[in-house]
Amino acid sequence: GVGVSCHAPIRIATDNTVYAMPETGIGFFTDVGGSYFLSRVKDNIRLGLYLGLTGHRLKSRELVKWGVATHFVPSDNIETLKKDIVHSVTPSTTNEEIHQIVTKHSDPSAHSDQIENLDQINSIFSEEGSIHDLISRLKSDPSDFSLSIQKKLSYMSPLSLAIVHELIKRGSTITLEQAFSMEFDLSQAFMAHPEFFEGVRALLVDKDKSPKWKYDSIEKVPKEEVDWFFGYKNPDLVKIDLNLQ
Repeated sequence: GVGVSCHAPIRIATDNTVYAMPETGIGFFTDVGGSYFLSRVKDNIRLGLYLGLTGHRLKSRELVKWGVATHFVPSDNIETLKKDIVHSVTPSTTNEEIHQIVTKHSDPSAHSDQIENLDQINSIFSEEGSIHDLISRLKSDPSDFSLSIQKKLSYMSPLSLAIVHELIKRGSTITLEQAFSMEFDLSQAFMAHPEFFEGVRALLVDKDKSPKWKYDSIEKVPKEEVDWFFGYKNPDLVKIDLNLQ
C-alpha cells in the first residue's frame, strides 16, 4: 500500500502499521513513486537513501518520527476517528480541516521521538558521489551500526542497489509526474533484464533464498549498465499521459 498512501497529504499510522520498501532484496527498484517520495522524506534525501537501499522496516510510531506518516493514531482511537470524519467531512472540507480532525485523535508525542543513528545515516548515506563512494564511507565506519548495514546490504542485489541510489538522487529534482514516467521506463528495463527474475525465483518461487545476482559486489557494477537502465525505452509499449495536477 505504499504507492497508494505515501503521496497523500495526510498519512496515518496505527499500532499495527508496518512500512518497508525492500525491493533491492528482490532485484527490483523502489517504484510506485518511490523516487519522488524517498528523496523528500523529512526533506532529507539521506533518510530516503537509507530506507530505499536497506529496505529498513518501520513500525507503528516510528513512521511518524521518520516522516513516512504524518500522524500516529492509537488503534483504540481509529473507530472514533472514522466516525468523526464521516460526520464532519464534506466535499468542501480542506486538507487543513481534516488534519485538525485527525490531530484530535492522534498521539502528538510520536513526533518527539528521535531517529536512532541519525548522525551516521547523514554521514554515510550522503547524496554526494556515487554508490561506490557510499559503500566506501560505510566500510570506513567501524561501528556496530555500520557493520549491521553492511550485512544487510550483502543480501541485496548489487545492481539494484546501484540503480536505486541513482533513482532517488534523480527523483529529488523532478516532479511526481516525471518520477512516474521515469519509473515506468525503468520497470520495462527490468523486464528485459534477468536480475528481477532471479530475485523472484530465489525468494518467491524456489524459496532457496540464494539468488545468483549478476554481480557479487556493488564495486563491480559498471556505471554503463546503470545508465542503460535509465536510458531504456520499450518500443512496443505506448505510455499513458498521466496528466497529473
